[in-house]
Amino acid sequence: MFTAVAGIVGALAIGAWAVVSWASRRRLPWLMAPLALLAVVLVVSGLPGWALLPVAALVAGTFAELVVGAREAPALRTGNPDAALSTERWAAAVAAPFRVALAEPWDVVVRPQLRWRYRRTFTRERGITDRAELLAEIERLWDELHAAADTDLFVDLRSGVARSRRSDGSRPDQTLVLTPEQVARLRQVAGAQESADSVVVGAYQWWRAVYLVPLICGGATLDWLSPVETQRLLRRVASDLQRRFGGWSQLSAAFHAGFLLERGGPSTVGADRMWTALGLLTTDPASPWRLLPWDMPLERVPAGDRGEARR
Repeated sequence: MFTAVAGIVGALAIGAWAVVSWASRRRLPWLMAPLALLAVVLVVSGLPGWALLPVAALVAGTFAELVVGAREAPALRTGNPDAALSTERWAAAVAAPFRVALAEPWDVVVRPQLRWRYRRTFTRERGITDRAELLAEIERLWDELHAAADTDLFVDLRSGVARSRRSDGSRPDQTLVLTPEQVARLRQVAGAQESADSVVVGAYQWWRAVYLVPLICGGATLDWLSPVETQRLLRRVASDLQRRFGGWSQLSAAFHAGFLLERGGPSTVGADRMWTALGLLTTDPASPWRLLPWDMPLERVPAGDRGEARR
């Protein structure tokens, strides 16, 4: 009877741990796998009393992940701080806010430990289930970005009102009332003097190009893109952004503007984390937006892909 109870309790604990580990944004929960295995071995060996010890440790670790993992603050982390400049590293820096918001290394393109997360995110958020659908989505976003009219953001720093305006007048202007903290951040990233009454963030819609980088990194991580394809696509993003903006400060201003208008300002846990990440990238001396040269020469990519993407 006691063995059956221990088995049920252990199964519930292992199930909860597996669900939390799968949903977690970190690798640490999976390090508790030996505890789950030990609990199973002890129950099968007829030692249910001893099995309760690893089960209790597993439950405690799972609960700690729910509490601590969800509260881990955004942080600037790098997989290799001494890495040489490269097109991949520069392009990864473009999309650094997404990684910094999750306290993950911003400069690692292929991350096998994130395969499940990429697959789940692609399927749930974009309906992407294979290589062909990924490439189609990348091309769709690219075409949409190039076809869109330039959109500027006009910010009245005194009243705290931001208004977008499309050059072709194809849709109504968006208006957003900013908080004092948001106004101060936009003044900072736009480089406006304290005496300035307003700032203009020009053609900010190009910040959406950064969404292409996680798609490309995910495709590389899932082995849907070969190394040459990955480099070619990242170079394409980098080349576009180098032509559209004059430096990291302009990209930062565009990212802030687009983020505020699309999200309506920080109001959720995810949005707050992204806002914090943008602040770190804008001000921290270790930020790639402050260290990497904006106008670095981009590497050439062979005209033909010499290897098929692994499937």
